[in-house]
Amino acid sequence: MIKSPLDSFGEWTDMSVFLELKPRNDLASLFVDVPPGFREKAEVPEQQNPRKIKYSDINVVNVTDNFIRIGAPPTPETIQKRHKEAQNQQNQPKKQRERSQSTSSSAPSSPTKKMQKKSKKGEKSFDFKATRFGAAVRDVVIKPQTLCSPAFDDSTGRIFMAKVSVEPLSGPLVPKTAHRLAVDVNKLEKLEEFSAKAVPRVKCARCKLGILSEEYIMTVGCLPDDEFLATTQSADFYCRDSCGAGCDPDRHKHKKAEDLKANPKWLPTEKRAMISYANSILHKSSVLEENIVIDERKNIKCAGCKCQLGKVQKNHPDIYQFNQIATLMTGGPKKTPFVDKINPTQLSIYMAQLILNGCETQTSMKLVIRSLDKVPYMLVWLLDSYVVIANGILEGLRSEDDEGAILTPFPAIKLLYKVFNNQTAASDPRANGEDTSVGLIDLPLPCCEVLIELLLRSSLRSPPACRAVGQFFVGYLQIDERI
Repeated sequence: MIKSPLDSFGEWTDMSVFLELKPRNDLASLFVDVPPGFREKAEVPEQQNPRKIKYSDINVVNVTDNFIRIGAPPTPETIQKRHKEAQNQQNQPKKQRERSQSTSSSAPSSPTKKMQKKSKKGEKSFDFKATRFGAAVRDVVIKPQTLCSPAFDDSTGRIFMAKVSVEPLSGPLVPKTAHRLAVDVNKLEKLEEFSAKAVPRVKCARCKLGILSEEYIMTVGCLPDDEFLATTQSADFYCRDSCGAGCDPDRHKHKKAEDLKANPKWLPTEKRAMISYANSILHKSSVLEENIVIDERKNIKCAGCKCQLGKVQKNHPDIYQFNQIATLMTGGPKKTPFVDKINPTQLSIYMAQLILNGCETQTSMKLVIRSLDKVPYMLVWLLDSYVVIANGILEGLRSEDDEGAILTPFPAIKLLYKVFNNQTAASDPRANGEDTSVGLIDLPLPCCEVLIELLLRSSLRSPPACRAVGQFFVGYLQIDERI
């Protein structure tokens, strides 16, 4: 089985916890997986089916200012018993050392593998068996007195659901538009930090075939927007570099032919590569032509593995645009990657930027994600432009002072999505272009695959009751490491 770097993303399992905050809602949603062993079973009458087990008490989840715990608190007798077991566990290695010193010779011998295995087995036999599990939530304060509507999921009978007031320490959550989030995610500081490393290298992410020529010691420049060279929100660039002052020639008063040409400040050269958050932009003369293939649609593919990498810029045919997921761009002598594809958080932030930028440029909350050869792969619908999520798995507590698992809330965008197959892509009006309210985004196939995998894994990490709405799945993409 092929392992994915997103395997560390996790999924909903025993003792999982999920906390979701929304700016417009006063109460947050709390979900905790409680195994049946933590709930008291009520006596089942003989007339009823014994398989239908009922529970007499749901007060098994304890919520405080910064902690979420399940299981009954330990009694004083249990605490004393654990304390004695811990002391015995500490004293046992000392006795073993004394025995080994008395029986060993003057020349000490290294322990064999069998002895090491026996010692490990002995350590496992004294492993701590927790009866209480919990987690500490960072950067927020939970108000336990506001907890309301506690209940267990009817279908499984083990997912605890409730509403509770949660306040971030940084202040109340403020709703944000897609444009505001796109600006926040596309941090210019990250681009400038990477461009300062210089010495860029671009390779195919799949077969590692070199794309950028290493003949020159190149520098890296920054573009303020992903679509800056095509269509941009910056009016001064459009009037100066694209329309040739045709919109108002009297006002621009261009006298020289050079004034009508594109400003070289924004264009790559054979000694300089340009970079935006989603793409790396290279000049034709700096690209190894024998390692790429350009088809009739002006799409760029790898000559080695035939993987889609990017496309030729429409209004600048000498400029090639390569996607950061389909290619691997590194900078500096240490070859630091711009997007770390092993880090799920960076991948999620990158994909969130693509979705937010697409919603802004297409002026639609619904987007069809297509490959560069116009094949639709999925439909995404921006449901909530800004939510805060904290999730993880509760860990065993040795004492009431233990924190257990550490949950760090992070901001995210919440999406409804639908993955197409050959049949649904042909019949769904949103996929075949009949629905004009849906925007279209064309991405290289590897980028489409990573986006689908990220959303599917985010759904698996959510509680089962929150994974689907009608014909859509529900997923989320992280937009920053913490609130």
